[in-house]
Amino acid sequence: MAPLVNNPFRLSIGLPVYNGERFLAQALDCLLVQTFQDFEIIISDNASTDRTSDISRDYARADRRVRYIRNPRNLGAIANFNRVFDLSSAPLFKWAAHDDLYHEDYLESCVRILDENPDVMLAHSNAAFIDENGKPFPFDSKAGCYIDPKTGVLQRPDSPAIGDSPIAVERFWQVLAYARWGTLQFGVIRRQILQQTRLEQNFAGSDRPLLAELALLGRFKSSPERLFLKRFHANASWALNQRELKSFLSTDGKRYWRRPRQLKAFFLAPRGKPIGAIDKSICTVMVAAHCIRTAAQALAGKEARNASQGLVWRRADNIPEGSTNDVNPPRRTDQPAHFFDIFKVKPARKRP
Repeated sequence: MAPLVNNPFRLSIGLPVYNGERFLAQALDCLLVQTFQDFEIIISDNASTDRTSDISRDYARADRRVRYIRNPRNLGAIANFNRVFDLSSAPLFKWAAHDDLYHEDYLESCVRILDENPDVMLAHSNAAFIDENGKPFPFDSKAGCYIDPKTGVLQRPDSPAIGDSPIAVERFWQVLAYARWGTLQFGVIRRQILQQTRLEQNFAGSDRPLLAELALLGRFKSSPERLFLKRFHANASWALNQRELKSFLSTDGKRYWRRPRQLKAFFLAPRGKPIGAIDKSICTVMVAAHCIRTAAQALAGKEARNASQGLVWRRADNIPEGSTNDVNPPRRTDQPAHFFDIFKVKPARKRP
């Protein structure tokens, strides 16, 4: 299916999904009740084997803004991620994960930021963390972090100040040094700017080089409110081990080392960007410094600790190591039944 010719919508929302039956309806509901309504949702189903297709078709029949495309085979998450952008044509674009949630004012807030600030290329909001049932993580106000309820680990969301600088190389360093979760990538982006990047590349963690490219093309700006909810659950990509993650992101079966690919992408990010030779040299030095920083963290066991935290979430949902099936554990009665109970908004009308 080709992009719409003479797209009547101002914003295209690309929603790539594979076996997302557990959370997909919630994600679509919170998008369809947004106060900003001038958008389309493009669902690209990566040959799911669960009820993702049925759910998506129901929403597409009920709302003309929802388009459903099913890939004949699983392309891998990265190719599907890029495919939704290729299928879009509106002047503004946003990626949406099938498991994350938004306050009803999210889109309106982002579009307003872009309208009022021509030099801003990506608009987003503060983020909060929720669990698989939509329950917010406890917040430690002194540390400025959320407390992971399954591990007790303090998790700091990406700073809203990342990329909000008039200096391109400073924005670049902020992404290198501080964009851990990549939640900024799910903001609203000007299409003509996104077209000047390499999009997602074929390796784990390719969202950060993409953000680094965007940072060299213009400012990011965040709404001060927490309007974006990042969901933690057992099958989120960050909870997978490296073997599972590679097979999830790409289906070509090729073996590779993640770090060299990511660092190469960072080194190449300044190429073709509208910055001078001195700034490009500064970016090269910054990536070299980031290499040293990353190596020190690896020697300190940071990646191993992150992997062990993901394993805790998988074990909590009784998902065996090596399995990537979407398992639905029994809902605990001490948690809210639905995320709308948190936001106090009404869901979209019932689907057939």
